[in-house]
Amino acid sequence: MKKVSRLMFSALAFLTIGSTMAVSIGAVSADEVADTKASMTNLSAENSALLAKLNAAQDKVASIDSQVSNKTVAIDDAQKNIASTDKEITEVAQKIVKVQAEVQSRKAVLKEQVIALQKRAGDSVSGNVYVDFIVNSDSFSDMVSRASVVGKLNQANKEAMDAVANSESKLATLKQEQVTKKANLVNTKAQLEKDQAQLTSLKADAENEQASFQQEVDGHKTQLASLQSQLDAQTAAAVEAAKKETEKATIAPTVAPKTGSDNTPAPTPAKTTTVAPSGANTGSLVGNALQFIGTPYAWGGAQPGGFDCSGLVWYAAKMAGISLPRTSQEQSTVGTKVSLSELQPGDLVFWGGVGSAHHVGIYIGGGSYVHAPTEGQNVTTMSMQYYKPDFGRRL
Repeated sequence: MKKVSRLMFSALAFLTIGSTMAVSIGAVSADEVADTKASMTNLSAENSALLAKLNAAQDKVASIDSQVSNKTVAIDDAQKNIASTDKEITEVAQKIVKVQAEVQSRKAVLKEQVIALQKRAGDSVSGNVYVDFIVNSDSFSDMVSRASVVGKLNQANKEAMDAVANSESKLATLKQEQVTKKANLVNTKAQLEKDQAQLTSLKADAENEQASFQQEVDGHKTQLASLQSQLDAQTAAAVEAAKKETEKATIAPTVAPKTGSDNTPAPTPAKTTTVAPSGANTGSLVGNALQFIGTPYAWGGAQPGGFDCSGLVWYAAKMAGISLPRTSQEQSTVGTKVSLSELQPGDLVFWGGVGSAHHVGIYIGGGSYVHAPTEGQNVTTMSMQYYKPDFGRRL
């Protein structure tokens, strides 16, 4: 009897020690899982903060790009106005030459008139052809007639010379106005080019800052992926340990399994799959824009050879038979405003404010949009997670 009691006590002691060891193993695995989860949480928080900074940096680059594009369009307009003014100056100069030729022609006619009158006047009495022409009249009636002729000739010649002189004066004034206009346009263009150069320098600094944030974000992605793999391995180990403990409890039903949060295996995190939008059958505006994926960014560009952000939207809309203003500022006032949570494929997405937007894209669905990002990059699609717009407009 004593021997049997001793054997039962030994068996219970063994089972108790084994159970304790199993619990310890499970506790260690749970702690490791908890530590990994904590690391992931902290890293995710840091990543979110970096993404916010990256968004701000990208927004700054887009704002500068918008200003540079507007300067480019303004420079092109100034150049066209200069060319138009040059043409007007040339035309006015040609008219002045014609008027001056007309003056010479009128003087030649006057000279011929004087010669003709001189022949008819006969001997000179006063030294003035017109007076001599009147004085040497054959009769009083002839004198009156001659005086009338002289008066009409003088009046006609005076009016003709005044008209020619007045026309020449007006043309000279017009030419000077065009010359002044051209000088102002040249100065405006030079200032625009200076502003553009300064903006380009600012853009380089903003892009360096953006690249730095992007590098940190990419580094966090790598760390998060590594931690996720570690968490998956630890979770699997914890589940396996719990499984073995359950099997032991089944073999020795006389020992009640200890329950509690320390033994509960960490659940395997659910994995989500994001399906990227295909862009098919989402409307001609989306389809038109997507066909230009890979097209280089060009300041002021609105042709397939190169687009800026609003140029891409303007051209895709034009292909779809939709008339839109040329700049992002003007485009942001068209249609009706929609929140980001209500976006539909084909809606326009903007950064900035209504009437002052500095960047624009076209929503393609699935939380993504197509846009022309910045100088040195190509037309592409992007997730709103990495560069979130401020509002949408539905055409």
